[in-house]
Amino acid sequence: MNKIWIILKREYRESVFKKSFIIITLLTPLIMIGLSVLPTLLMFLSSEKTERIDVIDQSHSVYNELTVNLKDTLKNKKPKFIFKQVFVGNKPFDRLLSQEQALIENEQIDGLLFIPSTVEDSGKVEYYSKNVADLSLNHELRNAIRKIVMNHRIVKSGLDPRMVQKLIRPVEMKTVKIVKGGRAEERGFIQEYFSTFIFVMILYFTLIMYGASIMRSVVQEKTSRVIEVLLSGSTPFQLMTGKIIGQGLVGFTQYLIWAVFGIGLILFGSSSLPGVSQYLNFSPMTFVYFVIFFILGYFLFSTLYAAVGAVSNNDQEAQQMSMPIILLLIVPIIFNGYIVKSPDSSLSVFLSIFPTFSPIIMFARINLSNPPIWQIVSSILLLVLTILFSIWIVARIYRVGILMYGKRPTLPEIMKWLKN
Repeated sequence: MNKIWIILKREYRESVFKKSFIIITLLTPLIMIGLSVLPTLLMFLSSEKTERIDVIDQSHSVYNELTVNLKDTLKNKKPKFIFKQVFVGNKPFDRLLSQEQALIENEQIDGLLFIPSTVEDSGKVEYYSKNVADLSLNHELRNAIRKIVMNHRIVKSGLDPRMVQKLIRPVEMKTVKIVKGGRAEERGFIQEYFSTFIFVMILYFTLIMYGASIMRSVVQEKTSRVIEVLLSGSTPFQLMTGKIIGQGLVGFTQYLIWAVFGIGLILFGSSSLPGVSQYLNFSPMTFVYFVIFFILGYFLFSTLYAAVGAVSNNDQEAQQMSMPIILLLIVPIIFNGYIVKSPDSSLSVFLSIFPTFSPIIMFARINLSNPPIWQIVSSILLLVLTILFSIWIVARIYRVGILMYGKRPTLPEIMKWLKN
């Protein structure tokens, strides 16, 4: 046990006191805060530019109401839209269209809105501009024209527009989640999906990151022959155990730092951006289960990564041989959308109990619904048994593989190691 502790401390110190660890640990929460807060802040920013739009209205019924419906002003009190009606007259339409396109090209106007005479029947208009990716502008124009055309249709039908608007007023549905204990919490799809997605992605990336870190460490020590020095004072099992636990503690150190940033983000979101706080509302049990499944998932996949590092001669071989492990982590991400939609289906239950998928999928199910306690316990027990079996198998591969150089061992050779 003393030798495992020495190896553990060595792994921890070599990782934690690196500049790369400090940089990644500090930058990751800042990037997460930026990705969480900046999009919300940018939503409140709008272009302070007046849009100059020419309008060819062959229906003779939309232009006047369009200028009335879109009378918004910018912060500098200037109008957001300046519409100018263009009459076709005796000019060929193609020539007029070419002239307008030239004005757009020379930036004398920002766009041309063409409203055909059949707009009430076809419901189609055309907008020409150098920038057709402005979703906000497109949305405002489309909604204003849709409202005008719909009102014209209603009037022509002899109905009262106000009565029709009253009759078609949408119905809002509030979604309330029943949690354990019979408590009711108002939750929506966005909150449910966001809270699940963010934790699932953290699990996915950290399991790959810390597992690959162990794999690279084994390969580096093997290629530099440092492994022979280490084995002179410890057994292969002690070396493997020390590496896995040491890197696990590195992960917990990062999580502890990130948790502090996360608490700060939640407090900041609640006080400064109330609209954001609803997406950062996590129950304490979410964090408890997150830690449980991270620990179990980490031990399972880090053990597999250690085996890959032991049988590889260089980083390239290790990357190739680790693809099956990465696929085991990708499958839960692929099924994430299905799990959100049907967390209690037979397939979801099977995937959440299957050991290699359960760290991510069972955690997602716990966050989305209330799976029976027997399913959670079964998932954890199967995962623990799989970890113990993996350690027993991998220890045999590790014992021989770390001292094998030259060529990559074949599957029959690895099976011989297991038998011996």
